[in-house]
Amino acid sequence: MAQKAHPTTLRPQNTFYQGYTHWNEPRFYYILSKIRYFIESCCLGTTHYLHGIQINKHAAVTIIAVDLIHLHMRSKRRIKSRRYKENKLKTKKKSWTLVASRLQTATKLIQVFTGTKKIILKVNRLKTYIRSVPKPVRREIAYYTKSFHNSKYDYARYGIQLMSLILKNKANIACLCRFIEQNVCSRQKRKRHYEFLRYLKQGLQSLQRHKKINGLKIQIKGRFTHKAKGRSRTWKCQIGQMPLSKLNATINAEYKQTQTGYGSVGLKAWTCKNSPYVVTTPKNKI
Repeated sequence: MAQKAHPTTLRPQNTFYQGYTHWNEPRFYYILSKIRYFIESCCLGTTHYLHGIQINKHAAVTIIAVDLIHLHMRSKRRIKSRRYKENKLKTKKKSWTLVASRLQTATKLIQVFTGTKKIILKVNRLKTYIRSVPKPVRREIAYYTKSFHNSKYDYARYGIQLMSLILKNKANIACLCRFIEQNVCSRQKRKRHYEFLRYLKQGLQSLQRHKKINGLKIQIKGRFTHKAKGRSRTWKCQIGQMPLSKLNATINAEYKQTQTGYGSVGLKAWTCKNSPYVVTTPKNKI
């Protein structure tokens, strides 16, 4: 039998290179990958995720436009006085102040790396709360979002916001891969791994009726136990359509690898956005 086509091979893709004066095409993509790495490193350990990045060069000025997604843990902000904020010396680990200070340092590194005189960084931040998730979905995952489960399921509140944005076609699949990667890596026990995967599957199935894309598929393969025999296990979750064998379908793929206490784990994720070439079955109207 013929092998299925790779989702990114032989598939038409958009090119970001527009013929810059001082950067040829190989150098442009090398600089773009390094700048993306700098911006992603500023969001590590926080609830900020990099959605998109765009670079424009004009004479000696490099303009970097960054789209960030800021996921909040609480729906309502506590009212605090200005004096309390000024006297508070400790900065929260997941706050925007920490990310902004990192971005300022990263801008200086990018200026030295690219060799330009001036760097202009424009940040477009999309803030979301748990209220943005549909109410029926919040009821189905209410077990994970209880106040007494905040330490055990610390990923539940902002994780469902990210999955909702991806199924609404407002976030990139790389954001979901980074969310899964940092939680799989931080769980050092087998039971907690399975609890996270159960939450991930339940959240996607609850949001399935509200999706605005054709399909989403996630595959995780690796070691979750200490047993020698049968140590590698595969976990799959798919909602909607995923025509990987069709070259004219709009499919975005993301591959990552992380480490757990028992070994390496591979992560693959695909999203199929609305495309005129993909035929969808109409729903029966009652």
